[in-house]
Amino acid sequence: MKKLSLYSLIFYSIIIAQSIKVEGVIVDIESQTPLYGVNIVSGDSGTTSDKLGQFQLFADIGDEIFFSIIGYEEIRTIIRPKMIISMRPIILKGDEVNVSANRAILGITPVSFSNLSDKEIDTRYSAEDVPMVLATEPGVWAYSESGNGTGYSYVSIRGFDQSRIAVLIDGVPLNDNESHQVYWVDHGDILSDAKNVQIQRGIGNSLYGSSAFGGSINLNTQISSENREIDIEMGSGEWNTRKYRARYRSGNDFGDNLSISFRTSQIKSDGYRDFHNSKQNGMFFGLEHRGTKFINQFRALIGYENTQLAWDGIYLDDINDREKRRFGKKAYTDDFLQKIFSINTFGKLRENLFLRNVSYFVSGKGYYETEKSNQDFYSYNLDLNNQYTDAQEQSILTDLLRRKWIVNNYFGIVPTLTWNNDQLRADLGTEIRFYSGDHFGEVTNFTNPSLSSLNENGWYRYYQYLGQKNSVTSFAHLVWNPKDQPFTIMLDFQSQKHLWNLDQEKIGHAFGHNLNADWNFFNPRMGIVWEVGDSMNVFINWGKAQKEPADNQIIKADDVWSNPIMASAEVITDLEWGMDFIFGNGHLRFNGYNIQYLNEQLKNIDVDQEGEYEYYSADSTNHFGFEWEGAFTLNSKWSFSLNGAQIMNYFSNGNSLPNIPQTLFNLFINYRPLESGLFFLHWRRVGHMYIDKENIEAGMIDPYSILNIGAKYQYKNIDITLKLNNALDKLYSTYGYSYEWNGYQAYYWPGATRNAFVSFSYLF
Repeated sequence: MKKLSLYSLIFYSIIIAQSIKVEGVIVDIESQTPLYGVNIVSGDSGTTSDKLGQFQLFADIGDEIFFSIIGYEEIRTIIRPKMIISMRPIILKGDEVNVSANRAILGITPVSFSNLSDKEIDTRYSAEDVPMVLATEPGVWAYSESGNGTGYSYVSIRGFDQSRIAVLIDGVPLNDNESHQVYWVDHGDILSDAKNVQIQRGIGNSLYGSSAFGGSINLNTQISSENREIDIEMGSGEWNTRKYRARYRSGNDFGDNLSISFRTSQIKSDGYRDFHNSKQNGMFFGLEHRGTKFINQFRALIGYENTQLAWDGIYLDDINDREKRRFGKKAYTDDFLQKIFSINTFGKLRENLFLRNVSYFVSGKGYYETEKSNQDFYSYNLDLNNQYTDAQEQSILTDLLRRKWIVNNYFGIVPTLTWNNDQLRADLGTEIRFYSGDHFGEVTNFTNPSLSSLNENGWYRYYQYLGQKNSVTSFAHLVWNPKDQPFTIMLDFQSQKHLWNLDQEKIGHAFGHNLNADWNFFNPRMGIVWEVGDSMNVFINWGKAQKEPADNQIIKADDVWSNPIMASAEVITDLEWGMDFIFGNGHLRFNGYNIQYLNEQLKNIDVDQEGEYEYYSADSTNHFGFEWEGAFTLNSKWSFSLNGAQIMNYFSNGNSLPNIPQTLFNLFINYRPLESGLFFLHWRRVGHMYIDKENIEAGMIDPYSILNIGAKYQYKNIDITLKLNNALDKLYSTYGYSYEWNGYQAYYWPGATRNAFVSFSYLF
């Protein structure tokens, strides 16, 4: 009996010796942010991950351990004492229709793309405009006219400006129908509602909206939440920058099938540069109903901005002077209100057949205003009684206050049918859109006494024209994954038809042009993804895209001197390749591209007419380069990510295209010393760029590096965030222009020096 007890004790000791304490952290493979509530099972032991993604349990060496959570691929692996688990998001069966054909999926869609999760946005965003946050991603660059990221800001992808980037908010195309531009200033604090943002580079997978040359930006807002959320936020920073926000998300307040979200915000700033102050008011309302077959979402996004602008840059000799580089003079006041209303519907019609529809209505009204001196009668049609000759009108001068108005609206529907089975997904859809824009200019406050009678009637309208554009886009998106084969093939076909009309009123010297044009485009795209084992994907794709010219490339209808010119469509062909590597604790991606561009329309600042551009055409340009990104979690406290791009955009003579940085680099380091605290660091380097097509060295913007640091701390229901931007207080320039007049003249937009922003939020 004693021997049996001894043998049993020895055997039990051996078993105990094989049982070890397993510790680890679980993160999302895309964002490297912790995953909370992951189920972890090994044999008879089990646990879940905490808010930091951490877990621990006792298990036997050599046993399997199993990780699972809704919305992510399940993982089975072998026990190790220290484990870092990266989980990949998946599409859930039954939720396929929720994923738009416009959205890229890792390992399935052969395009170059990056995702910004809500947690990443929460860390990187404070009060800046959207472009400044997007510039943390590969190949993306941004600058603001104010210098500190508020007011008018601009984003580019691979050197393509935002008029060549398709922007969608919840499936609603945001690019202006006439200029193709995107006015982020109209929607301050929109990132507070963002659930995620996907940036696709190249032609990508944008099937409707503006043709995507440089890429596409898809921003999705959040309505539903697991629990009720009522929070307020207040923030303050340099140059009288202020942010106020109140938000409510209903959770289950209205039952399991109905959710409501409401947010109101205000962001104000004087700007880093003088006379670049801005005020942005925003409101978001969302209503979501989840039925047995269909989900319906209604959204209202209303944004108002009032911004002062100065279109003059800082002279070359003054840009490194800490006082003179902030100089500005009162020039423009920009005032605009935009409203976006949309209804998103998606659901199941029958087995394997789904319907998705986006219906939208967008309206805007606003003006920009400036005081003008020594303006001639001819240009403003002020010879009301036709008593002067043309030569006399051009010599009679007056000071005046001018406003240029735009009142526009567009509405459309985007129905899409999706059919899928185990091997094939097919999306067939169309977008039908109608646009109308009423433009008119008014002047008042004349100093010429002969015009005193006009002041009695307030404003005098000196030009007016109506622009209309009706567009029909049809598209097909096919994804085929043959059974038991390690590859997926994608085919996209897009057909666009634009009917354009511009009707100019015959006021004074205005000719009264009535212009019409039709553009018909067929844009094919195709690609393939190979799965090389469990940890590597390789893709290649080819595509063609075409874009109609902007209205002001054809005629400046607000200028009596302007006559229409022939403007051809722009055309690109894009060849891309890339590979994704997945590691136990992170991922790494590389991609390259070669874009051939025909009839590229480029622009310079028009120094004679502030706020306007002079366009010129390049018959053929080459755009090629590569991008890379990686993200890794070292342990439960430390994680880092980094990305970079080499951008080589050239004219046929070998010169670089202006105002495009040739290299970009971002490094992020996160350190979480405790569950309620986070320290983060962002180092950004932007390579050199020329400001003119001649590549004159005297005007080149030197490369620069910026260090931003910050911290977040949560105490009970209070969140405190502190950010120190440009911590090393570097002087740098972000954009420029030049001209020849009495020698070479160069001007730049400066970036802000060291500045801090602190915000407090309270969750009720």
